[in-house]
Amino acid sequence: MSVMNQEKSARDNALKVLNNYDKASTSIKAVLRDMQTASADYSDSFLHTHALAMSVVRFRNTIDFLISKSLTKQALQNLSIRDHNLLRLAIYEAKFLHADANDLLSFYPEIESQFLDEFVQATNFDWESAIEKMPLVNSLSLKYSYPTFLVKTLLDNLGRDETIELLTTDTHTRAYYIRPNRLYKDYETVLDELTNVKLIQDPNVPDVYRVIEGIDSIFGTQAFKDGRLIVQDKASVLTVNVLDPQPGQRIWDACAAPGMKTQFIVEKMQGIGHITASDVYEDRVKTAVGLSKKFGATQIEWACSDATKPSVHDADKILIDAPCTSTGVLQAYPSFKWRLNKETLFALMTVQNKILDAVLSDYADKPGTEVVFSTCSILPHEGESQIDSALKRHNVELLQPSDYGDQGYPGFDCSAMVTRLFPHKHESSGFFIARLRIKH
Repeated sequence: MSVMNQEKSARDNALKVLNNYDKASTSIKAVLRDMQTASADYSDSFLHTHALAMSVVRFRNTIDFLISKSLTKQALQNLSIRDHNLLRLAIYEAKFLHADANDLLSFYPEIESQFLDEFVQATNFDWESAIEKMPLVNSLSLKYSYPTFLVKTLLDNLGRDETIELLTTDTHTRAYYIRPNRLYKDYETVLDELTNVKLIQDPNVPDVYRVIEGIDSIFGTQAFKDGRLIVQDKASVLTVNVLDPQPGQRIWDACAAPGMKTQFIVEKMQGIGHITASDVYEDRVKTAVGLSKKFGATQIEWACSDATKPSVHDADKILIDAPCTSTGVLQAYPSFKWRLNKETLFALMTVQNKILDAVLSDYADKPGTEVVFSTCSILPHEGESQIDSALKRHNVELLQPSDYGDQGYPGFDCSAMVTRLFPHKHESSGFFIARLRIKH
């Protein structure tokens, strides 16, 4: 396939991905994986397709703002999904990548025949000057392509300068971390097998190594495919370190699938003790069982059960890595921000509250039991608010969770005794971690 045809193919496939994303309820990454699996020919231009589709989604509301300036309100409402995404792709390349307009029209002939005036108007619009005159929330929302609800929440809790730092970081490539799987005998030498890879051991979470160069090479290695080398964000690893599982203890991982933290718990326990891992969704448990076998974590007792109705009553320590909005991983999964609304948030908060309440109630007569509650979220609704509520309803105390990371958002009862990690400060996912203990 010629270079010209490869580039045309990449754009055609990116358009298909964006159309499928708008019609589905899944993430853009899931749509990309499905398309790659379904078509053998798709692999030739996969990287270009991936970059285009991910970037259009990442900057979606900014691109849509430009489109809105070139179409009447009625014309915008009447755009088909396909035409809307066609305009998004072309405008993204022209405005964000500064691609030559004539070259773009050769790749997107429908733009020239149907939307040429709109395309020219959108790409010539001085949006940076326009947003400077807007209120701060709206200005930042468009500049960094973030929902206004999230921007306002960040401004309320982080302030202007740090909010801008976080939003800027989320437009950049995420940090990747790997760790040797200590359940395999060769864990001390597995990193030596890597070529064309540059690593640095993290000074604050030494269990993981930051990938400076060569993440694609790592994904292609036999060690990664065999489960001897694990890609895992350091915030996730830190959560298990806060739980501090010890050999001989009984551990319950209450919202465990797909089991990455569970596997690390097994490592920490050194094969001594008992670990039960549960999840409410049968398909996720099935996937997690397969991953556990791949990772050599065969001692895990997996169960399909609802954590709001505890089925494990004798644990020494419990991990509740609760279902959440995943706003802590928008850097890697930008499409999540366009699926989020207040209804979704409140529904997830209800689930989190029910799980935490059920577990703390069930263990109320077992003083000394420790519970780590975590969410991959940058929203106080899914962190500080939940812990403050638990402190008022239950006979529990907070333990210092970690020496690394920031304290919680100010203004909450628990603020000084919980931990937050942020992409712009800690080069990790956004994470909330709290460590509680049932009081005597």
